Amino acid sequence: MDARLTFKEHHNRCMKKAKAAKAILRTLTMTYGVLPERVTAVQIACIEAVTLYGCELWCDPIDVGRQDDLQLLQYQQSRSILGTLPTTPWGALIKESGITPVPVILDSRLQRFTARLTNACRNN
Repeated sequence: MDARLTFKEHHNRCMKKAKAAKAILRTLTMTYGVLPERVTAVQIACIEAVTLYGCELWCDPIDVGRQDDLQLLQYQQSRSILGTLPTTPWGALIKESGITPVPVILDSRLQRFTARLTNACRNN
C-alpha cells in the first residue's frame, strides 16, 4: 500500500485497476470462448486479488459504500463469466458463476487479520 494515499484513494485506485483487468478479460473471453470455470479462476486470481488488496485496513463492516462498489464489480464479473443478460437476478448469478459473495470474503479476511494480530500480540 502507498503510505501517501488515503484509504479512499487506495480503494479507488484498486477498483480502477480491477475494472481495466475485467475489460481485458471480457475481451479475451468473448474472442476465444473460454469455459466459464476457467474464467472464474482467472477472475478470482486477477481481479479479486487487485480489488481486495489491503481490504483488512480500509474495510469497515458498518460502511456499505465500498462494499457496494465491490458487489457491483462482482455482479459484472458474474455476468461476463456466464454471458447473461443485465436483468438476471444477482443471487442466481453469484451461485451459478461460483464466485464467493463480497460480504463473506470481507468477513473471512477481517477474521484472519484479527487472528494474525492477536497471535502477534501474544507472541511479543
